[in-house]
Amino acid sequence: MKKELIKTDFYKAVNASWFEKAVIPSDKPAISAFLELHLGIEETLMDLAAKWEKDQAGLNENMKKFIKLYQMTKDFDKRSELGTKPFETILNKLKGLNSLKDLEKSFKDFTLASIETPFGFAVMQDFMNSNNQVLYFGASNLFLPDTTYYKDEKTKAQLIGLFTQTTQQLLDLYGFSKEESEKLISEALAFDALLVPVTKSSVEAADYVKMYNPQSKEEVNNQSKNFDIMGNAKALVKQDVEQLIILNPDFMNAFDDIICEENFEIIKSWMILSNVKAFASDLTDEIRVAGGAFGRALSGIKEAQSKDKFAFYQAYNRFSQVVGLYYGENYFGPVAKEDVKKMVHEIIGIYNERITNNTWLNEKTKEKALKKLSTLSVHVGYPDELPPYYDMFEVLSYEEGSNVLEEKLKMTRIMTELNYEKYNKEPNKNIWGMPASMVNAYYSPTNNQIVFPAAILQKPYYSLEQSPSENYGGIGAVMAHEISHAFDNNGAKFDENGSLNNWWTDEDLAAFKQKSQDMIDLFDGLDTGIGQCNGELTVS
Repeated sequence: MKKELIKTDFYKAVNASWFEKAVIPSDKPAISAFLELHLGIEETLMDLAAKWEKDQAGLNENMKKFIKLYQMTKDFDKRSELGTKPFETILNKLKGLNSLKDLEKSFKDFTLASIETPFGFAVMQDFMNSNNQVLYFGASNLFLPDTTYYKDEKTKAQLIGLFTQTTQQLLDLYGFSKEESEKLISEALAFDALLVPVTKSSVEAADYVKMYNPQSKEEVNNQSKNFDIMGNAKALVKQDVEQLIILNPDFMNAFDDIICEENFEIIKSWMILSNVKAFASDLTDEIRVAGGAFGRALSGIKEAQSKDKFAFYQAYNRFSQVVGLYYGENYFGPVAKEDVKKMVHEIIGIYNERITNNTWLNEKTKEKALKKLSTLSVHVGYPDELPPYYDMFEVLSYEEGSNVLEEKLKMTRIMTELNYEKYNKEPNKNIWGMPASMVNAYYSPTNNQIVFPAAILQKPYYSLEQSPSENYGGIGAVMAHEISHAFDNNGAKFDENGSLNNWWTDEDLAAFKQKSQDMIDLFDGLDTGIGQCNGELTVS
């Protein structure tokens, strides 16, 4: 500790020794205590994977599938030998499109194969009834991270120039000629430019409720005369669809102006370029590194992830919850699980006390808030069940005629088909949204649920060997933070069942909005040392 800083910079004073030792890894944009914990767990998991390669005794079938895929992802000699050949089928399908009607006919196949398209569907919980799942529809992402990057001409020119340069290098490795590459990039950027005015900024996207815009089949059909959206929706969920939830009405209002035959060539170029980038990590190591160049430049990352780490994560990401369950059971366990649950409920009790004693809320609002708090579902350590698709995966090796990209397509197809089968069905709220081996935690407003994976429940944040003071000072802060999301400017709009429902009195809601605005005003524009703080994102 640097005592001389206590009065002027308390944060740097108490963390002085950490600042002196901390080093940003060359393949990361930053360093923090959370990331240090992540790196330690990463090393543990990679050591385990190396051990399991030699001896799979005691592993269940899904863990064995993970190791089999890992043996494929790390064989860069074989990947180099195959080159871009695994991508040729996808590329030929895209090159074979000659009209918007061709895309319409191929859309279901592309969606199930996870081939990038300019718009798409997803089955998610209904905001108005969290016990049902409905079909959402929206546009794909922009090439730059946010709409704000396009508004400043100097920034835009710099980033588009960087995008063009790195993408040209990537296309060269795929074997495109200079003329082909220039045409693809130019036309893809032209289509990207059409999406910018009808895409939400990160601030706009942070308002969950504005993603919920129901439209009837008739309304959708009236706005999409150039493409049969509802027909494809029916084909994907295998039943009649009477309503879609539109994520962004601006895109829907402009749909026929953007998705039209006159724009087909630039749409096609956008699709080819987007898929070249999307599948780059499934081919050779040289292509993988080139495919991530633009993202690294944006984030200030000095170099690509090592081959070893990349190969591990490529397999791990397909089996993350399977590996996570092993990690949770073996590196956290049932005793710690019960202890952490007890801690969470103690903090919920403090929230209960503070809401009860609150002086600016009416009793009616307090009653609803306490009901939401009492029904908050707490999940700790590792889940009781895993998504069903893991049991459906079947990994075939190079010797059995497969490759890394083919395995990805097979697995994502199974996952995508299962997602569409959920349409109009009750969700399984026991399925987690992240693996137990991830250093993170989350609150789900549609489930009214908090989840604390085993990976974040490790030293220095938590340990059965640490004192209560150490544990509450560490993971206790994270617990209280996640619970607060149930009552932040998004979570406060959902009731105890996870449905969008205003449970506030008019007077209390107005006061809450004013207090939120006061917090926005307090933080907005503050210098963080790495840029200005956004007040609206601070409270969401």
